[in-house]
Amino acid sequence: MPGKFTPSATAVIVDAVHRARAEEAKQLSEEHIFAALLANPDSRSLLGQLDGPAAEAVWAEIRAARRLGGITASERAALAGLGIDLDEVVARVEAQLGAGALDSTRAPARRGWRLSLSPGAKAALNAAGQQKTARGDRGLSAQHLLLGVLVRPGPFADALRTRSITAASVRQAMDGGDPQAAA
Repeated sequence: MPGKFTPSATAVIVDAVHRARAEEAKQLSEEHIFAALLANPDSRSLLGQLDGPAAEAVWAEIRAARRLGGITASERAALAGLGIDLDEVVARVEAQLGAGALDSTRAPARRGWRLSLSPGAKAALNAAGQQKTARGDRGLSAQHLLLGVLVRPGPFADALRTRSITAASVRQAMDGGDPQAAA
């Protein structure tokens, strides 16, 4: 585990758990953590003008990436460079297995009170702990959780990078600088 959580990080995790339970999810995922980060004032300020239509556009990109199996933008570009039409592959898979067949986050809900962490959420928490340690901070905060989501390649980092929200811009803002200067 990443170490001692600050009240802001605890609030994010509690909110993420509530969100996961409200939708009867099998696992707490990066989506739950990101939604909680959007609602948390300590991380919200680092997300710039990401609200309303901009936030919905990010969620649409995340859903589209999940439909493609969660591969990153660079992985999609590499496949296209090899002449692989990913949209055609996904369409063929979905024709055989049903809509959303490649989306690993669409696991069936299970009954009971236990909620496990998805591999992506686990990796984000570990990355957050590494960011805390690298910065020399004592407690893991909501800002570190946001960094944990951003430093890992994937749909969230891709969607936020197109809006100039990067790990570098968040670190700059945490250090009291202009987040746009580091983007």
